[in-house]
Amino acid sequence: MNGRLRVALAGCGVQAQVALLPALKSHPAIDLVALCDSDIRKLHTLCARYNIKRYYTDFDRLKDEPDINAIVIATPNYLHAPMTIAALESGKDVLCEMPLGMNAAEVREMVAAARRERRRLMPCLVTRLRIDVQTVREYVLRGDLGQLYYAKTGWLRGRQQWSPMSWQREWNFAGGGVFLNLGSALLDSALWLVAPAKPVSVIGVAGSHRKNHQRGQQVVEDTAFALLRFDSGLVMTLEVGWSLLLERDFIYCNLFGTQGAAVIDPLTITREIHGRLVNVTPPVTTRAPVRRAYELLIKNWVESLLNDVPPEMAVGDALLINQIADAFYRSNATGSEVRLESESTEGLN
Repeated sequence: MNGRLRVALAGCGVQAQVALLPALKSHPAIDLVALCDSDIRKLHTLCARYNIKRYYTDFDRLKDEPDINAIVIATPNYLHAPMTIAALESGKDVLCEMPLGMNAAEVREMVAAARRERRRLMPCLVTRLRIDVQTVREYVLRGDLGQLYYAKTGWLRGRQQWSPMSWQREWNFAGGGVFLNLGSALLDSALWLVAPAKPVSVIGVAGSHRKNHQRGQQVVEDTAFALLRFDSGLVMTLEVGWSLLLERDFIYCNLFGTQGAAVIDPLTITREIHGRLVNVTPPVTTRAPVRRAYELLIKNWVESLLNDVPPEMAVGDALLINQIADAFYRSNATGSEVRLESESTEGLN
């Protein structure tokens, strides 16, 4: 590479349009040369808006283009693994949206392909890059909150404001329901915040309360609750829903330690100092946190590829999220707590 990357984006849905496309186009070392999607009208509109000359409805043609260095995968979940593996085998580096695979087995296949082809695979672990999450992580690393013993995170979406895409309602296309699709984003930041503590078991409860599924489809859950136990003694709870009767969406991540607590959205940090509870929240600009996080994600990806160094967002972290999701669904099916199998994630970059 000559100090620049020639990049293509596969999948032009809402997330790609709102976050990925602007971040890719704004990076000075990226030439965004092509888009790929099944919707030809969407491709025409986006190519005109962003002055992109080439578009494809056939991913196989895109992946074989010799002048493209790297591909961003932002397609539905069931296409993440096959498209990523195909791109890697065509000599392309890959940045893939979360969840990385529909299950941990798919992620292992993607990792094996990256190793075999000596290409880089990076997951879009973007939630941890929000400025409020990064600020809390600094307090955790300094020990300002003491020993963390409880973490609580959730994302509750109202059915009036948002509804899952049609493919997200079917198990064969989504790999799971609200836990896999919204829970992945929560686990990205929550697991990173409490590290190096590692989860050792999962208890999961899920439910489906919408009746608009097609006959013959395996229904995915629209509400989910999980309890995770960690090797440090920490306990984490996670709740998600995407069809609740709420007037507005509700997202949060709260950490509690022996010397303080942190609440995200809105950011609030309190510490016990000389026996008194003191608000020590720093002045942090939290405007457009998602846009800024994606800009940081793309910056790290480009630096990793151009400098040939491992990215900060490790595939091992994405694999762990899929392992937790697999355990969650087993726990919900059996009614039992499920232990997470110990698996080395070293060198999965």
